Amino acid sequence: MPATDDERPSQPGPAALAFLLAFDRIVRGLFAIEESGLPEELPRSCLIVANHRRDADIPILGAFLGRARGARITGVLPHFVAREDLFERGFLWHYWRSPWLFLPRLISPVIPLSRIMKVFKAHPIHRIPEQSLEIVLRDIRHYLGDARLSEVLNCCWLERLTAAGVGTDWTIARLLGHARQYATLIGGGWGHRRLNLETFRRFKPVERRRIAAHLAVFEAALGGGEAVMLAPEGANSPDGHLQRPRAGAWRLARAAGDDLPVLAVGLSYDPSGGRRRSRVFVHAGPVFSAGDFPHRRGFDAAVAAGILRATTLTGSHLAALHVLRASPGETFTSAGMAARVGEMARTLSQGGLRVAPDAAQDMPARLAWFERAGLLARSHAEWRRSEMAEPQPGWHGRAALAVFLRNELASAASLVPGASEQYGLALPPYAPWRGRLRGTTYSICYS
Repeated sequence: MPATDDERPSQPGPAALAFLLAFDRIVRGLFAIEESGLPEELPRSCLIVANHRRDADIPILGAFLGRARGARITGVLPHFVAREDLFERGFLWHYWRSPWLFLPRLISPVIPLSRIMKVFKAHPIHRIPEQSLEIVLRDIRHYLGDARLSEVLNCCWLERLTAAGVGTDWTIARLLGHARQYATLIGGGWGHRRLNLETFRRFKPVERRRIAAHLAVFEAALGGGEAVMLAPEGANSPDGHLQRPRAGAWRLARAAGDDLPVLAVGLSYDPSGGRRRSRVFVHAGPVFSAGDFPHRRGFDAAVAAGILRATTLTGSHLAALHVLRASPGETFTSAGMAARVGEMARTLSQGGLRVAPDAAQDMPARLAWFERAGLLARSHAEWRRSEMAEPQPGWHGRAALAVFLRNELASAASLVPGASEQYGLALPPYAPWRGRLRGTTYSICYS
């Protein structure tokens, strides 16, 4: 039976709807999205939690959840929890630093980013770990008034700034006026750790009020029968491992009540498949109730385990492990690598993880990707592990991405008993089945 008008998702205004439908087509034109698991009738009021790998995640998740069909949005348009600096003037100018984005950067001042965020129902959240010293000092000056740096900073950072040429009698306003000159010292994250204890204690209530005000927007949305989507990690994973969930998801769940449905979504990329468009897997796991886990540790573990079990492990993940684990000079064939990947795929699938059905296919194209990364060298029908040392994980460069994918695999494999030891995977910094690795072991079950 077709849905009635009352049962269908509410549609935005004509201009916003046209923009969202066009944006959906652009996203699907850039990425080959393979989606599954999203219920046909998602509860109107629900908390959607997903992993966060790169900035492209949010447009992809928006296309996945919105489920545009023809001229309608047939899925759900949740309220998105977005990074706070997206709403600041000049964000795109500072964000688009690549030479390839020279022309977009020139027109960035006329792009109505704040209006676009409104169309996507995105709202800011204050994230303390990403606040630089420059941002923290600016906020202190705004809320607590100007002061001398010697009255605000701890002795370590005061000495470092003094050694760089900052005067001992400088005020916050004067340092901010020379922000570009001292960018390396007042940039970066965790700016709060550079304050002295007295200033930190005075400023902490201000930060708490800001976070509470931001969360109140999402609490109101859930209370009004709408969906909210957030990344419980709070930011992009720096190394591929799933990070310990922050307090935001738990606070929203407590405010909404025990009956709040929670939907975990896993997103993963398959860069070595040899396809023209980037291949992305998006899967929604089973819905569970927030009240099933009355304590934060269990709730966080359920959220993390749900995301990991919904994340599709691809041939890129499995091949990255075997390539990085090989000793310099070790050789193997495409068929041999396919056999290794296929055997591991079966083990992880039997352990309850999602593995792409074609993970062991297209192995020559996959190994060629690792060759272009500098991790492999080809010799006739064989492949040889190069002398390249394992780089730091990240999205800048194929070799760094290979390490990132291996770490992503390590987080998921930690849910399968014995898999980490069997395949030589180091236990991740946070494993849902144990809380923190030095914490108390407990199990996560879904009814």
